[in-house]
Amino acid sequence: MQQSGSSTQAPCRSQPVWPRRGFTLIEALIVLAVAALLAGWAVPALHGWVMQHRLAVTTNALVAAFHAARQSALQLQRRVVLCAAQDGQCQRSGSADWSKGWMVCLDDDRNGQCDGGEQVLLTAAPAPAGVVLMANSPLRKPVVFTPLGMAQQPGGAFSAGRVRICAAQAIVHNAHDLILAKSGRIRLEDADFAGSCPPP
Repeated sequence: MQQSGSSTQAPCRSQPVWPRRGFTLIEALIVLAVAALLAGWAVPALHGWVMQHRLAVTTNALVAAFHAARQSALQLQRRVVLCAAQDGQCQRSGSADWSKGWMVCLDDDRNGQCDGGEQVLLTAAPAPAGVVLMANSPLRKPVVFTPLGMAQQPGGAFSAGRVRICAAQAIVHNAHDLILAKSGRIRLEDADFAGSCPPP
């Protein structure tokens, strides 16, 4: 005998219902405590990394300016001035503050300054916050590079000295000294003053 219209259905299985549950107060406090510990460790490390980066960028920029000034003098066979600058002008000779920026220009009138009408080859903005630049006496004056690449003071005496680029924070090697020889060549020395920045 044929059965028609019959269908078999699988038995319905009930899905387990898990109780919904949020964080307890104790769990939330533990998460906050761990987050606070991690932040206390990470923030000083991040700040130290930022200062290392600023120090490196400023050092590289000043080194590049010295190289550019000397190379321009050699290639163009003209006198080129590198000076600490502010507001687009060389600062007063003998008391220059390199932290406020610097500039490179041609010295066609041979006075050791970047005067109006003389071509400016390079300018730099002030140093970033937390980075200071200090020079010893010879490099508080503009540096004149001759067509032979020699470094001179504006008055004609040879120029040799030191600029210290320093971060007043206890990071590894918190200072770099840029040392200029009378040949016009420069070299770098790392220094660590445990967070202080003494003059060179």
